[in-house]
Amino acid sequence: ADRNKMRDAARARGARLLMAALLTGASIARGGVARDRHRRVDAGAAAARSRSSLRSLGCALMLRGGRSKAEPTVFNSEQDEIVWEMLQGNREYVRQRKEAALDNGGHSHEYLQYLQEDGGGALRQVKVKALIISCARSFAPMDHIFGTNPREIQVVRGCGYTCSVADSVIGSIEFELADTTPPVLMIVGNTGNEVVASTVRRVARASGLDLKGSPNDVSARDDSLADSVLLDLIEPSVRDALEQLPSGTYDQIVNLACEMNVWRTIETLLTQSCAINDAAADGTVKVLGAMYDTETGQVSFMGEHPSQSLLLQMTPSNNAVRTADSPPVPVEEAVTMLYSGNARYSTGRGGLAGQAVGDTQKMMTQLSKDGQNPVAVVIGCADSRAPIELLFDMRPGDLFVLRNAGNACKPGPGMLVGSAEYAIINLRTKLIVVTGHTKCGAVTAAVEAVRRNADMAEVTGSIGACLMEIVEAAKTAIDELPNASTAEQVQRATEYNVMNTIRKLILNSDVLYNSLNLGELQVHGAVFDIFSGRIKWLGQHPDLEKIIGRRLHFHRWKSQPYVPASIPLGDNPARSPSARAALRLLQDGNLRFSSGKPIAKVHDLDVRPSAIVLGGAESRVPIEDVFDVEPGRIVVQRVVGSIAGTQERTAFSSIEYALETWEPPLLLVLVQTNSPIIEAALKQLGGEHQPRAPIKVVLDQLMVSSLRAVMESKDSEAHLSAAGLDLKMRQLATELSAFYSIEMLLRSRRIRRRIEAGTLELHAGVMDASTGRVRYFGEHPMQASMIETAKTIDRLERDEHGVIPRSRWQSAFKDDFLEGVSAEERPSPHALGSGSPESISP
Repeated sequence: ADRNKMRDAARARGARLLMAALLTGASIARGGVARDRHRRVDAGAAAARSRSSLRSLGCALMLRGGRSKAEPTVFNSEQDEIVWEMLQGNREYVRQRKEAALDNGGHSHEYLQYLQEDGGGALRQVKVKALIISCARSFAPMDHIFGTNPREIQVVRGCGYTCSVADSVIGSIEFELADTTPPVLMIVGNTGNEVVASTVRRVARASGLDLKGSPNDVSARDDSLADSVLLDLIEPSVRDALEQLPSGTYDQIVNLACEMNVWRTIETLLTQSCAINDAAADGTVKVLGAMYDTETGQVSFMGEHPSQSLLLQMTPSNNAVRTADSPPVPVEEAVTMLYSGNARYSTGRGGLAGQAVGDTQKMMTQLSKDGQNPVAVVIGCADSRAPIELLFDMRPGDLFVLRNAGNACKPGPGMLVGSAEYAIINLRTKLIVVTGHTKCGAVTAAVEAVRRNADMAEVTGSIGACLMEIVEAAKTAIDELPNASTAEQVQRATEYNVMNTIRKLILNSDVLYNSLNLGELQVHGAVFDIFSGRIKWLGQHPDLEKIIGRRLHFHRWKSQPYVPASIPLGDNPARSPSARAALRLLQDGNLRFSSGKPIAKVHDLDVRPSAIVLGGAESRVPIEDVFDVEPGRIVVQRVVGSIAGTQERTAFSSIEYALETWEPPLLLVLVQTNSPIIEAALKQLGGEHQPRAPIKVVLDQLMVSSLRAVMESKDSEAHLSAAGLDLKMRQLATELSAFYSIEMLLRSRRIRRRIEAGTLELHAGVMDASTGRVRYFGEHPMQASMIETAKTIDRLERDEHGVIPRSRWQSAFKDDFLEGVSAEERPSPHALGSGSPESISP
């Protein structure tokens, strides 16, 4: 009898899957390259067997409250057993919630023991069984909902449980797949999701639809989200739902769109991530959908995507091609990309340019069709021994390269300056690197000419004119090292020549001057060793403030050694009463968690969030448990590394949505010690092979803080042991990564306006992975300066190219104005440094 019931349920489920396939087929991403024919057959057969085995287990009986009396004991795969265990755990969760209406804190005691024994995962004693994508506002941690044992589930969370191409959500999934290889990847949507509901209202208003039951008191909030990137990602799912239920009520459309959004997210994962596609095709990972009922706590398993066999035939690219349609690379991340690229090249792990040869047609077609979006402008020497793309391990389209003999720049306007300006204005490039090299023939000729007092006007042809731009550096080097050998003088002159070129570029270009003032551009110096292949990074010009003509407070903070905020444990660094209350709620809860005294909590769907916590997905401990708060009291966003992303990415728009919708007074960026993603970022700086594009999106952001940590730790190398040096690097990288996420968030006008109005505070915190205790560092030390600078810049008039004239800069920042520097003034000799490459901070 039980077998007959399960067979009937399986048939009914099959009919529903077929209908879902017909309904969602139109929304499947177009394009893609077919795989090998045999693999298509094998993948389709494997998927069919997998779905059949799940149904035979009776999972379909849980769709709307069904329950099997006979528990199966034989499973066709490890994934089936895991799903069955999660199903049983959810049954128990629903029963307890129905009887007591309480959340007892899950496994808080076991989580605390896990932290104390395992240091947050250093030993990896328990295998991760499932990796879950869920909404940041889902009212309960997935660990509680599925009743799993501690550490068996790892969760990535964002508003709307969605993702986009090569964003931090997909990067987090790929990192965890590579790190722990969980057998199940599940996307869990939830009924009545606020993000989906907001999108339904936006689409209905744009289409002139009057949905029955639509709320009337949210128009002002909806207006503020009209340009939300997050809602753009959800919109296709809403349009699918409207097409299927043209006469549906508001609630019906919202709930159907919530389910369609689960399929849409799976579709994006399978068609945009090569790692996820491969793992699903070979059966290593089973990708499933599910819906969580926020009213009852029950999870309805939806199974695999109804068109998964078709989706698996679409081959995502291992490496995304950056085109003009891609967002510009932030300057700090551009620096780390070139730094890590040279580390790969100099350690023999390079070869990105060579790897591109096998896929040349596709890459070049994309670049020619969609335009270029280079990471940096590199001004280098014409010497054939200094191949720019190779020494930075970059592909075609990554660098905008300008070369001449001696990487020199003439005073006044010219081809070099104009070409650099073109890249900044038209290609949105944020970084310029002036790269000299050892054994430079042009610099050597200039030094020898100065040593013998030669007249450059008598040099044959235009060579003398070329050398004239290097003579200044040669004279400075000889004056500084009068008794040194020619080779030593050439080496020093090479560095001075790089800095002179930087100075001339800034003095001769209003475009560069403007972008440097805006904080959008940096100009770095570097010297390439043609023997070792390693770059010696000289950093920005030591007299940058004098050249610009004003104090650059944020630049100073970045250039000086980082000093952690000295906030005593237990003190509340928040300023406003509402932010202090929200932070005190988190502090008190964390004290209960870390001392093993959690309290029972009541489920209340109407509770208003007091805070947003941006936490790391690499931790297996639920954030709600870390702060021992009631379900729904905090909005929890989780991606690896606790990164905020950039304004065009899913994670960033998710935070903006949460702030506009629930208006919490506090946003806490929570990082943790012993994070494996920080370790991966440090390895990238050491020359580790470059990962796939989605993981690279995450690592590029984390390498910003890691690079500063590496450079600052080198100053302590002499008096610290190897273990002590490693500990200091990790500590600095971890704390600075929280502040870099805040720097990214402060680029949002929405967030800055809330801070200025006193309705929001951004704070940083670090959780000790061995105790669970959170230490708070307060707001960003430069927050007030960054906001004030942004306000002043917004008021300044610009020309047709968006450039602000120098005179307006000087009047706007008259309190910070410094006397300018003439074109003939040389850089300070002591500021360049003459030690190893590691001794000079970039």
